[in-house]
This record gives sequence, structure tokens and C-alpha cells, in this order.
Amino acid sequence: MTRFARFMVNMRWYLLVVAIGLAGASFILKSDVEFDNSIEGMFAPGNQALAEYQQLKDIFGGAEIVLAVYEDAELMNPDGSGLARLRSRTAEVKDVEGVIDVLSLAEINDALTEVYTLGNFLKAEEGGAPILDADDKMASAFLDMFEGYTHAEDGKTAAIVCLLQRLETLQIPRATTIKALRSIADGWDGSRITGEPVLLADGFRFIRRDGSRLNQVCLLLMSFVIIACFRSVRWMLIPIAVIKLSLWMTLATLALLGWKLTMVSSMLSAIVAVISVATVVHITVRYREARLKNGKARVEGMVAVFESLLMPITWTCLTTAAGFLALTLADVEPVSDFGWMMTFGSLFVLVSVMLLVPGLALLGNVDTDPQKTWGEGLLENVLRKSSFLISKYPQRIGLLIALVLVAVGSGVMFLEVETDFTKNFREDSEIIQAYTFVEERLGGAGLLDVVIESPPELNRGFLKRINEMQDQLRGLNLASPNSQGVEPALSHVVSFADANRILDSNPLFILLRPEPRFKAMSAVMPGFSAQMKTTEPDAAGKHYFHVMLRTSQQKTAAQQAELIDRVTEIVREHFPESGDNAGKDSKGRKTMTTGFFVLLSNIVNSVLADQLKTFLAACLFIGLVIWLAFSSFRLVLIALVPNILPIIGLLGMLGWLGIKLNMGAAMIAAVSLGLSIDGTIHYLTGYKANKRAGFRTSRAIGRVQFRTGRALIYSTLALVIGFGSLCTSEFIPTVFFGGLVGLSMLGGMLGNLIVLPVLLTMLGGGGHGTRTRKGKRTRPTGADPDRDQDAEASTSTTNLNEAE
Repeated sequence: MTRFARFMVNMRWYLLVVAIGLAGASFILKSDVEFDNSIEGMFAPGNQALAEYQQLKDIFGGAEIVLAVYEDAELMNPDGSGLARLRSRTAEVKDVEGVIDVLSLAEINDALTEVYTLGNFLKAEEGGAPILDADDKMASAFLDMFEGYTHAEDGKTAAIVCLLQRLETLQIPRATTIKALRSIADGWDGSRITGEPVLLADGFRFIRRDGSRLNQVCLLLMSFVIIACFRSVRWMLIPIAVIKLSLWMTLATLALLGWKLTMVSSMLSAIVAVISVATVVHITVRYREARLKNGKARVEGMVAVFESLLMPITWTCLTTAAGFLALTLADVEPVSDFGWMMTFGSLFVLVSVMLLVPGLALLGNVDTDPQKTWGEGLLENVLRKSSFLISKYPQRIGLLIALVLVAVGSGVMFLEVETDFTKNFREDSEIIQAYTFVEERLGGAGLLDVVIESPPELNRGFLKRINEMQDQLRGLNLASPNSQGVEPALSHVVSFADANRILDSNPLFILLRPEPRFKAMSAVMPGFSAQMKTTEPDAAGKHYFHVMLRTSQQKTAAQQAELIDRVTEIVREHFPESGDNAGKDSKGRKTMTTGFFVLLSNIVNSVLADQLKTFLAACLFIGLVIWLAFSSFRLVLIALVPNILPIIGLLGMLGWLGIKLNMGAAMIAAVSLGLSIDGTIHYLTGYKANKRAGFRTSRAIGRVQFRTGRALIYSTLALVIGFGSLCTSEFIPTVFFGGLVGLSMLGGMLGNLIVLPVLLTMLGGGGHGTRTRKGKRTRPTGADPDRDQDAEASTSTTNLNEAE
């Protein structure tokens, strides 16, 4: 270590040049990293909900719908002025790139006008708005049929249903289409843009903005804390340089591998910041001691720092990488990819520290040394007293910790998952206000789709069964979460069967069979009709019929699951399963209940599904690295316990507080373990070095508590304050992630400064006022180790340096 540390310091200028070259190349390459905005990437391959949704898109060519809603008091005016305005706005929206078709009251009116004109039911001079003719029974029936889709019952709320082009065939990002629709709607009175694609687009937009915020505000806050702790601009800039180089090299690697960032991996920079700051703060504390307390020259001080810290830094980066490597076992591809990304990031932190720190620390003669912070004497007294109390009362403290853990950790039994995707946004955000408006005026913004394999040509018997099924769906009720009563499960149920039932009452169509009726509707409303039934068979020669359901998106997890199950039951009741043909009716026709509502209801469960497996794998992988580092299974258990207990306590606290797990909690267990283990490695390395130097357990713990404890507290303080900036995000999972990481860092710090020394004291033997090997009585464990004489132990100079 001594030779390698001196080699690094002597080669610092060459290493700095290499770092600059890597930074330049990485900065150029990282711009090629793309962001995957698709919801499909959040599910494991073979997921049934995803497979059925993709089949829906394959069959009907779209399935993603956005509502452009606005208020117009003249919408239903018989003179047609409101419809004329709607017609103009419909055309404007239809021209947006990424929108393949639209449906509005103006489109329905124009279709009805064309039909009536062809049948000589409407004279040219009458023109205008037949859909608003209260005396026309068929027009009124169509008006009722599309109520809640194209207009509200209040007569002044208009909605333009926008069918979006599939992402696979779209040449521009989905967010660009959403932005263009918003830009157009901004010029309308009382306008709202909503729909599940808007939820996702806004979620991804907030995540990308939060990533930028983390790189700016969070780094700024951490920098303020570091400069307050060490009163040195140089030692504030060094961790920032390490963060940037590590992050850029990681992103460059992703670009070379062709990987994309996702909703899961958006916090890549946050995790790299945690590892970098924690590592550099340990170096800063040790270098300050070498310079200010031991009086070493700058070069010799840096050699001494790397001589004592290079191995623990290496092991911390390896254990962190091992923790994230466990995530690669997840079935959900973005989670697995994130595991690989952070494995690379953890190793790149080690590379960045070696390349940057010696050169930047010794460059020039201005602001060379980190200083002692204000109030550090109080912190030292706290660490001395904690060490003294732990060595004197380890069993009592251990029992108290166990009791608190049982009380808090039992809350894990009450944990719930938040599946309402609208809960990912703040109540006062634009998207939630739009959703609330649409749910109040139009009856619901959640879309479900029922797909039934149909005969090649529609017949009355098939449509009769569809009508019976739809009537039962309309009468479906769910238990209200806020009362003892029930509430309607679905706000709207629409299909071509409704249009066919209306046409049954019109003399013009009474003699036509259902298939010619459908073709007639396709001629005047091609976009809407294409979503109702396929006209061309698929590769298997099958035809499909589509029933569109609307419900409130803002449902509890239990309501969402019950709704999906009940709809599926009703569909299969009318198109029953037969023999081995699960999901098929008695004639072998396949049925599906799918849609964006189903996907959003399953997205959090999908991401969280592998958490227990990846957490256990992280414990195994990290334990293996610790065993390689210390060659002791006893120390493996001692190291894991202080890092696992805070995670259990944190999740238990969420359960007691009734806070539901959202996507911000995804991977939090494995991530927290991988991050907090860093301090444990530094603590155990110092402890083992002091034991080799001849100190008994209590004395070794006292020395490590004093030195390593300060670095742990400084780095944790900087990280917690920095991550606090994420709590201002409009995207609740980001707030959740920032808060959980901050709390897990605090828990890890307490685990390393209280639980870890308690375990070492109880399992390592020795107590207050023990003797050294030579029989000399030491000072109390809490004494200032800087006042100790190295002659207290008969050891070599190398071992004493390791202890320092």
C-alpha cells in the first residue's frame, strides 16, 4: 500500500491528464444517451398485462388517447356557432404531428349531416347542427351515446378525443405531441389536456427535470455543507469533480452499449453523488488530520492518506457495486439495467478518486488544507461520550435497540402499494387539476378496453350478446372507500353495439344487417369505426370487436383490482371459457380486459415484484465481498446487521404512518444497503487496523468512533441536505426517493455509529479501561486518540499508520 500510494501521488499530474482526457471523451459520448419514455419498458418480459395491451395496439393500431377539453357556453346553441368553433379546433388538433385521428361532437354532427343528406332527410338549406335537434330521436340517441366522451351533460364542456400514433412508428417523442396539444389548447377558455399518455409524459418530464435539479441545486447544497464543514473551496470542488467524472464515464458507457435511461434509472446521478461524496469526505478528514494534527508535508500527508484509505475505499466501492449487481437479477429490464449502470458507476467512482484527488489536492499553493469546522469540539465530545457509553453498557443499549426495532419494524405488516398513478403528482399540479376537472365533468379519465374475437361479419346474435354484457357492465357497482355504500364502477360503456341499437329504430337502416351498417358508419366516421372493429383479419385470420370503458382513474389499489377482476368475470360470463381454452368463449374466441388503466394499475407492482429477491441477493453479494475483505464470517454478520435494521425500521415507519409505497420506493432496500455499507467498511477497516496495532476491543472502537465517525457525520449531513432539494419536486416518487434516501443515510449513519460498535463490543470482548498487551492501562475509551502515545502498543510503524 505504501509503495502504491506513493506511486499514485508521484504520478498525480499524469493521472490528472488522463482524467481530463476521459472527461472530454465521456462528455461528448454521453450526449448520445437517450431516455426511454415508453410504459412497456416498466414490465418484465412475458407480463400478461403488457402482452394483452400490446396485442390491443397490434389489433387496433393505437389505443392511446388524449382528451383536449375546454368550456364553451355556446356549445349547444341551435344556430351551430359553438359547433363551428369546435370544428375549427378539432381540425387544428388533428394537424398535430403524432395525432392520427380525432373524435368530437363536430365530427359526429358532420357524419350525421352526411348520412341525412344522402337519405334526403335534411335539406341543404337547413344545414347546421342536426345532432342538436331535440326532436330528432336518432340524433338525440347519438348525443346520449357519446356523452362523457365528446361533451359533458352540462352542455358547455367540449372534449376532443385525440387518438395518438403508436410510439414504435412515431418519428418524434411523445412529449413533443403532448406539448403541441397543450400549446394549442392554451388559447382556449377553460382548457385542459389529460389522459394516461399525459400522465406518463408529465411523469417523465418531471423526472428529467429533477435529474437536472439534482445536478444543480442538490450539488450546490452539498457544496455549501462541505465548505461549512471544512472551510475550503478546493475541498468543496474535489467531490464535485469526482461526481462529474464518474457520472460522465457511466453515461458514456451507456451510450457505447446503446442503453437508455428510464423512469427507474433517472436517479443515477443521485446515487453516484452519494458514493462520491462519502468517499471524498473520508479522504478530506484524514488529510486534515495528517496536515493539521500530525504536521506532515502536503505530499507526505497525501501518501499517508492513501496508504491508510486506499484499501477501505476500494472495498467500499466493490461492496456498493456488489449491492447494485443484485438488481441485475430483476425480471423488469429497466431495474436490471439500472443495476448494471450503478455497478459501473460505483467502480468509476474508485477510478475517479485515484485519477483526480492526488492531483487536485496538491495542485497550486492556494487554499491547500481543509480546516476545522465551527462547533467541531461539540461533535468530538458527543463521539467520545457515545463510545464510552457503548463500551460500558453494550447489553442495555442493544436491548433498547432491539425493542425499538420490533416496535417500529412491525409496521411492515401494514405496508400498502399505491397503484393510483395520479397520486404520483401533487394535488395542486396542472395535471391533477385537469384530471379532477375531467372526472367531475365527463365522469372519468381512466380507460379500459375489452377485446373480443368476433365473427368476420357482424350478426345480430353476436351484437345481442355484446349489448347484454354492456348492460351488466353499466350496472356494476363497487364498495365506496369513504362510506358503507356502493358507487358505480364504470362511468361509460361504448361500442358499435350501441350505434347498431340506435340504427335499429331508424327506417333508413332498419332493413340493413349489422355488417353493412358498420361499413356505412366507417364511410362517414372512419377513425372512430376503426377502433370499434377490425375490417381486415390479422395474421391468424381473426377479427376483433372493441368495447371501450371509462372509469375514474383515482381509485384505491383494492378498487382497481376489484374492478379489473369484475369486468373480466362479466366478459367471460357472456363469452364463457371452455375446456382448456382459458380466456376463450365456447366457440374458441379469445377475450381480453386490458388498456392503459390496467397497465398503470400494475406498474408499481411490476417494479416492486423483485424487491425481496434483489434485497436477499444484495445481502449475499455484499456479504461475500466483506468476507473477502476481512476473512471472517462473524464480521460479515456484524457488518450486515447495522445496515439491514435501518431498512426494516424505515419500511416499518412507513407502514405505521400509512404511507403507501410508490415507484420512489422501488429498489430502496437494495439501494440503501449498498449505500450505507460504505461507512461500515471504513469502520471495520479502522477497527481491524487498531486491533492489529495491539488495542483491545473497547480501545479500538473508541479510536475508530472518533475518526471515522466524523467523516460519516459530515458526509451524511451533506447528502441529506442535498437530497432535501428533491422534496420540492412535482413528481411524488421523486420526493419519496429523496426522502427515503435521506432517511436511509441517517439510519445507516446511526447503525454504523451505535449498532455496529455495540455488536463489536458484545461479540469482540473487552470493556471500559482495558489493558494493552504490555499490560499498561489505557485511558477511558472516550479519550482523544490524538493525545495517545503510539508507544501504548508494541507494533510496527506500518500498523500504527494503519491505525491512524
